[in-house]
Amino acid sequence: MRDYKLDSEILRFLHKSERFYPVNAVELSIKDQRKCYSELCDAYQAPIPDSIFSTDHAIPGRNGPIPIRIYENHAHRSPVTVMYLHGGGFILGGLDSHHSICAEIAERTEFKVVAVDYRLAPEYIYPVQFEDALDAFLSIDNGHTVVVGDSAGGTLAAAVCVAQRGSDRQPVGQVLIYPSLGGQYLDLDSYKSNHDAPALSTEDVYEYLNLWAGNSPPENDPIFAPLMLSDFSDLPPCIAIAAQHDPLRDDVVAWSDRLNQAGIRASHHIEDGLIHGYLRARHCSNKAARSFSRICSGIKELGNRFFDQN
Repeated sequence: MRDYKLDSEILRFLHKSERFYPVNAVELSIKDQRKCYSELCDAYQAPIPDSIFSTDHAIPGRNGPIPIRIYENHAHRSPVTVMYLHGGGFILGGLDSHHSICAEIAERTEFKVVAVDYRLAPEYIYPVQFEDALDAFLSIDNGHTVVVGDSAGGTLAAAVCVAQRGSDRQPVGQVLIYPSLGGQYLDLDSYKSNHDAPALSTEDVYEYLNLWAGNSPPENDPIFAPLMLSDFSDLPPCIAIAAQHDPLRDDVVAWSDRLNQAGIRASHHIEDGLIHGYLRARHCSNKAARSFSRICSGIKELGNRFFDQN
């Protein structure tokens, strides 16, 4: 492994994380991977802001009921809703894994946040996760929904935008946090230069995608790999954020560039010195904390921008 020049805060975060979710986790059984991931998320769970309360519900979907968790504050007055799709390689995570992340987004943005517990692979393979995400969006959308996701959740958030492109039921904005968008099909540099990056390697990316696809990844499918989309017009504005030391880094650059070329307002930011999964480090790393603030500001900007234009 090359020297990725991580600062002391991220190194401590990485070493602590590896105690719960080891480097060779993809070699474990799905059951053991989920156990490790749950312990990892629990280790970095932060206190829920006093102003925020959450309630659990279920909404209908074509594959059965979809559990959701709603975060809100009685003082919130904005009609903007944030739909949050969690990361975890399509095989890990749920409502609890990103609990404090969603609560803090609700506090900082002053928007209602709805976390979606989509079905996981390999018990359910593609496109079930996307179908759950789309069904959830169509159920909760009030005409001004920002879709947000990290890692696998970022893939699903972008896929919802692709599926609804040009329709009258479109998210008003998309915030994608170190997402997988199909850069493996474009031979992007970060898949090579960051192939052995800490926290997520290129081999890991392929492993998760293969599990998601039931070992048969589709070709030229912009729902599975949004960068395969041929026409980027009529997509919602986007803020995409990635870590410097991540094989998925260049996906956000390519996504943002294609949106801009199609006349869609989009920006991307590469977070120097950070690694995949750094949202969990937002309370122990100054760099991760600054990035989380940037993410929350971006969500708020896209949500409020809808009303500034209408």
